[in-house]
Amino acid sequence: MRVGQAVLKYETDIIRELSALIRIRSVKEPAQPGMPYGPGVARALDYMLQLGEALGFNICNADGYAGHIEWSGGEEIAAVLVHLDTVPEGDGWSSNPFTAEIRGDLLIGRGASDNKGPAVAAVYALAALRDAIGRPERTIRIIFGTDEESGMTDMDYYFSKHPLPLYGFTPDASYPIIHAEKGFLVNTLYEKRDAACRTPILSISGGEAPNMVPDYCETILDGGLLSAEAITILKEHAKALDRAELDWRDGCLKLKIRGKSGHGSYPPSGINAIVLTLQLLNKAGLLHPQQHKLLYDLHKSIGSEAFGQSLGIACEDPKHGKLTVNLAAIRADREQASAVLNIRYPVTKNGEQLLKQLEARFAKIGIEFWTEQHMEPLYISEDQPLIKKLGRAYELVMKEQVKLLSIGGGTYARKLQNRGVAFGAGFPGRNHGPGAHQPDECISISDLMLHAQICTQALYELQKKGDE
Repeated sequence: MRVGQAVLKYETDIIRELSALIRIRSVKEPAQPGMPYGPGVARALDYMLQLGEALGFNICNADGYAGHIEWSGGEEIAAVLVHLDTVPEGDGWSSNPFTAEIRGDLLIGRGASDNKGPAVAAVYALAALRDAIGRPERTIRIIFGTDEESGMTDMDYYFSKHPLPLYGFTPDASYPIIHAEKGFLVNTLYEKRDAACRTPILSISGGEAPNMVPDYCETILDGGLLSAEAITILKEHAKALDRAELDWRDGCLKLKIRGKSGHGSYPPSGINAIVLTLQLLNKAGLLHPQQHKLLYDLHKSIGSEAFGQSLGIACEDPKHGKLTVNLAAIRADREQASAVLNIRYPVTKNGEQLLKQLEARFAKIGIEFWTEQHMEPLYISEDQPLIKKLGRAYELVMKEQVKLLSIGGGTYARKLQNRGVAFGAGFPGRNHGPGAHQPDECISISDLMLHAQICTQALYELQKKGDE
């Protein structure tokens, strides 16, 4: 049965509700009572639950960590997992990131593609399916997460209170079907420094989230300890770089470097402001190995590399791609220095061995190393019923054969314990403009509606029994 086109009548509603959702700044903030990820994220969750209730669905708020809307059928559950939190807006926007501006076929705003557009589309896909078939054979839930960008602790809490679905997918990647996701590591490096050490570098600060290529880094230098030669080099290279700004104030020289944000799963998608900063400081002769052990090592072992060559961890899989390293954040003053690395490794590699190798490497040079987060790779074979059902939905709408893909990004599919994959919402090869985690993030309205058709058809396939 073809039901995908039933959602097209909701296009005006989808654009209206997506615009309203984008206007809610749902970036993670300190917890408040009943708001574990801050008030902005809580408002976004409340908004979507109210929308679901207005459309006649049952709703559930899991103590502010997550929530769902539900169309009740049988005991078994099929689900779509979406997230309402976004990465910080960052710099470089041509308009306010939270105005939801429409330019032709594009809707622009932070979260438009990642993941608010697919979240709204999923709600109306469920409404369209209800219009088309009456009562589902399985219960269908649209699950709204609120901490996908910062660790996915929301899904840990949600699934401690609610059962895992039999089948699920998350439209938080691209089509056709993402059956493999790289292993995901967030590691912290730390150096306790000698506060009595006289060095011009007073502080460095850059980066906001592990899964973003940092677009800004700020360094404060003690002007009294800077040589004339170092100042000249800083001025010359800052001017040549065209992304740097120098500002004298109160005897200090402030160095501000702006890069370009990108997705941490593929560091070449952005321009890393921390990397540019370390390069410039090194050219000026300010990264002495004994005074700035961590900073110097980051410059030498990572630099502008994205694939772990100088760290000694480079590896790849012919089907699932290369290991990647994103130098995501840095904080340093005269007493301590720390940095955050986000590493994605191929599904065929052993994450624990990789961690032991890195820990031993940094221990040799006196730098502490520990793991903040480790998500094992995801892999679901092509013969699983879930793959067949989603493949059928894709082929009915797109009229082309489905393919199985691997990505470096981490999605909620990892939380489904081999019961789910990433499926949509992007279409490879269609470059409409900046995507996830970038300034001027946008989504094509026509592509969003095409995705909504596939999502509707997929929900129909997943709720059906008897064809497993």
